[in-house]
Amino acid sequence: MASLVLIVLTNPTEGREDEYNDWYTHDHLDDVLALEGFRAAQRYKFTPGRLSAEAPYRYLAIYEAEEGSAERAEAALLAAAGTDAMPISKALSREQAVWWYTAIGDRVEAPTPKPA
Repeated sequence: MASLVLIVLTNPTEGREDEYNDWYTHDHLDDVLALEGFRAAQRYKFTPGRLSAEAPYRYLAIYEAEEGSAERAEAALLAAAGTDAMPISKALSREQAVWWYTAIGDRVEAPTPKPA
């Protein structure tokens, strides 16, 4: 994963989940990735488990950005949001959480199991 990521937690507007997912996957990701500083994105849906049965946000998007580009990418995102370059669907709830994170260590992977 990139050393700089933008974490976005969102929910759809009540009763408009299909519209929200269609817009986010087929329009919004491409709109964001067309902006300076962004290079990749991936979406996730909350999955309840024993460690966390509920979450205030059901959807997560992780945007990978070029190292050192947080200010530039954020300015481009704020300038484009709600314009023809990045229409915002009414199926997106206004309540959301958005944070930048910078990696502080290398990515660690599980070792490859040895054949038995």
